[in-house]
Amino acid sequence: MTDKRIIASPRQLPGALAGMLRAKYEVREPEGAVAAPGEFATYSQGAEAVFATAFDEMDAGFVEALPNTVKLIASIGVGVDHIDLDAAKARGIAVSNTPEVTTACLADTTMGLIIAACRRFREGLDIAKTGEGRGMLTPESWSQRVTGRTLGIVGMGNVGKEVARRAAGFDLNIIYTTPRPSAEIDKAYNARAVSFDELLKQADIISLHCPLKEETHHLIDKAAIEKMKPAAVIINISRGPVIDELALIEALKSGRLFAAGLDVFETEPDPIREDLYSLPNVFCLPHIASATWESRAAMAMRVLANIDAFFEAGAPKDRVA
Repeated sequence: MTDKRIIASPRQLPGALAGMLRAKYEVREPEGAVAAPGEFATYSQGAEAVFATAFDEMDAGFVEALPNTVKLIASIGVGVDHIDLDAAKARGIAVSNTPEVTTACLADTTMGLIIAACRRFREGLDIAKTGEGRGMLTPESWSQRVTGRTLGIVGMGNVGKEVARRAAGFDLNIIYTTPRPSAEIDKAYNARAVSFDELLKQADIISLHCPLKEETHHLIDKAAIEKMKPAAVIINISRGPVIDELALIEALKSGRLFAAGLDVFETEPDPIREDLYSLPNVFCLPHIASATWESRAAMAMRVLANIDAFFEAGAPKDRVA
C-alpha cells in the first residue's frame, strides 16, 4: 500500500511528465488513451488532485461526480474554459493553470498567421504542390503587404503585448482594446487604446487574444464583421468560440473579409468545419501554437510546480479559482 499522494487523470499523461509525477506521487490513468465512460469515477477514488488538459471537458456534471477527496484540478495550458469553475468553487476544489510559459510561442504563431493570411500563402502552397513555379501572377491573385498596416489587438495581456512587440518590427500601427488600458501600455508598445467598435472599424488586421467567457462568446459575429474594413484579415489563437464561424465562413466566401489565420476552432474537439478549412483564403493550423519543445517542457514543469505547491503548502502557485 503506497503512502504517496494520489493524482488521477482522465487521459494518459505524456511520458516525461508521467515519469516526473510518478517519482513523487501515485498516478492513476486509463489503460487506453482516454478513460472510457464511467471508468474515471472508479480508478480516481481516493485521489486528491486531478490532472487536466484543454481537451478534457470538465463540466458541472464531471466536477460534481469527482470523489470527495479531490481538492485540486491542475490544468496544463492557459485557458480554463473547459472547466466549470463555479462547480469547482461550490465543492471547494482549487483550479490552476500554466500561464506565461507559452507566451513567446503563441506570439510567434500569431505573427506567422498574420503573414500567411495576408500574403495568401495557403493559395501559394496549393499552386506549388502542382509543380507550378510561377503562379499568382494576375492582379486578382495578389496578396496584401503586412508592413505599415494597422493591427488591432483584442486583449492586451501577456500574449497581446508580445505580439505588439513583434509587430513593431513590421512597422505596424498598433491599436488595442483591453479591460485595463493604460498610458504605460501605450508608451511601452507604441500602441493606442480604442473602443472595440473603433478597433473593428480601423484595423486592417484583427488579432484575438482574449479568454473565452460569456461576454466574449461570438465576440466576432456577423454584426462585428459588418463593421470591419472591406478586405480585413482576422487572426485567432485564443479560443474557437470567440468567433461565430458560420458568419466568418460567409464573409470569407463573399469576399467581405480578405483572409483568416486560425489555430483554434469553434467545433473543437470535433473536426474543423470543411466549409472553413477548404476555403483558399483560410490558413488553418491544428491548435499547435504552444506545440514546441520549449513550451511543452515549461508547461510540464509549471503544472508539476502547482501540484507540488498544493501538496506542500495547501494551494497551487497559479490558482485561477
